[in-house]
Amino acid sequence: MTTETGILVTEFASSRSAYEALSRSVAGLIERLLSVNGIAVHSITQRCKTVESFSNKVEKKSSYETLGEITDLAGVRIITLFSEDVDVVAKLIEREFKIDRSNSIDKRASLDPDRFGYLSLHYVASLNNSRSSLQEYSGFGELKVEIQIRSILQHTWAEIEHDIGYKSAVEVPRTIRRRFSRLAGLLELADQEFIGIRKDLDTYDSSVKDRMKKGDAEILLDKISLSNFIASNEVCLDIDQAIAKIRGIPLYSSEVVPRVMEGLQQLGVLTISELESKLNEFRHAIIVRIKDVTSQVSLGPKKIPFGSCIFFLVQVMVASTKDEKFITDYVELNHWPSSFVKYLMSFDPSEH
Repeated sequence: MTTETGILVTEFASSRSAYEALSRSVAGLIERLLSVNGIAVHSITQRCKTVESFSNKVEKKSSYETLGEITDLAGVRIITLFSEDVDVVAKLIEREFKIDRSNSIDKRASLDPDRFGYLSLHYVASLNNSRSSLQEYSGFGELKVEIQIRSILQHTWAEIEHDIGYKSAVEVPRTIRRRFSRLAGLLELADQEFIGIRKDLDTYDSSVKDRMKKGDAEILLDKISLSNFIASNEVCLDIDQAIAKIRGIPLYSSEVVPRVMEGLQQLGVLTISELESKLNEFRHAIIVRIKDVTSQVSLGPKKIPFGSCIFFLVQVMVASTKDEKFITDYVELNHWPSSFVKYLMSFDPSEH
């Protein structure tokens, strides 16, 4: 190790804690910015180069004279769910950080037709002036952080590629190169298909909303149509409000429980119109069931989700079959205590 290299290593060792704090702060900041802007990603991770890794780097390339020339000492990696989200996140990063254009690179643009694999977007950035003046960021000054953005499939490829030990096509034996190329094509196709599925689901969601507004009740039940039914159907909302009043707790929006869908299908409730009809038919039984819950449970949740009427509709419809095997299977599917079988078998809303 040369004297100049040794000085750099010593300097980095003494200032590494600042780079480590920078990577943590930037990762936390990006997480908050994504949340505020309604952008969902798979993961955000941060890292700081170790002294050993730094030493190896500067020994291999002895032209470095200052720490400021080395732009990957602190790093943050953002993994998006879809490849098109990489650009969405990139716009946010460009808006919120000071970008070092000369050291940033969109490696996706360098992907030649005869090469395989996925490449990512790399920014070298520092905190912008308005943010670096804040007390919590004042210690970072002009320190730079490398921000990598790639999709989850791009990340998968990169991780496997790294594990195998080949970083370019020319390193791969010719007999295997074609297989790599085919695999890269399949991953690209998968990426495009996932994007297409997401867009089709958004289109379907809009279509369901529109059909419901027009009074079309012959819509098949699925997660999307059920969620829209819970949010807009007057019968459902009315019973939910009655449940909340009896329980003495407020309503809140929540995901549809998958087993509710399974229960409805097993009971033959397959469309929006059939669901509304069953809610009207079993309204009294649902209220009786809720009163039983209230009398039996002194402590419980502090709020109840919209759509709870459907959860209890399934229970009272199962109870109405008086089929012990069907009821037992339903209770076991939901991992409820076996004593609940006896309760459902004896449940009779007409007595109330």
